[in-house]
Amino acid sequence: MLSQRELDEFLGSFNSGKTTVKKVNFPPLRVEPGLLHSRLPIDFIGDVAVEICAELGQANMTVRDILNMKEDTVIELEKAAGDTVDLKVNGQNFARGEVIIIGNNLGVRVDRVNDIKLPSSEERDVNASG
Repeated sequence: MLSQRELDEFLGSFNSGKTTVKKVNFPPLRVEPGLLHSRLPIDFIGDVAVEICAELGQANMTVRDILNMKEDTVIELEKAAGDTVDLKVNGQNFARGEVIIIGNNLGVRVDRVNDIKLPSSEERDVNASG
């Protein structure tokens, strides 16, 4: 173990009171050519979970009505079998379909998948810069 004198001598060279500050120059960040246009196989994201929503309608109810709900309570909505609904994936419109009845369940038969607009290279550059 070092004595206090040995410790002071050792630390004396660090505590000389002279501080050197140097500016660090980092090279500018740049995107490698072709990186934005690279494609990953669809299998790469195949297991990503997303939320799909088909809004069948809305209802106005009082708090009393909600508190009095029991099993088998029916809430009437605007959509019925055969009506068109929008499908949303993570809150974004993705497709349109028709409400269908399958046994005792409701389902949606997809009629149209919306075109997915990917951002142009200019939009990506603007978004990347901030």
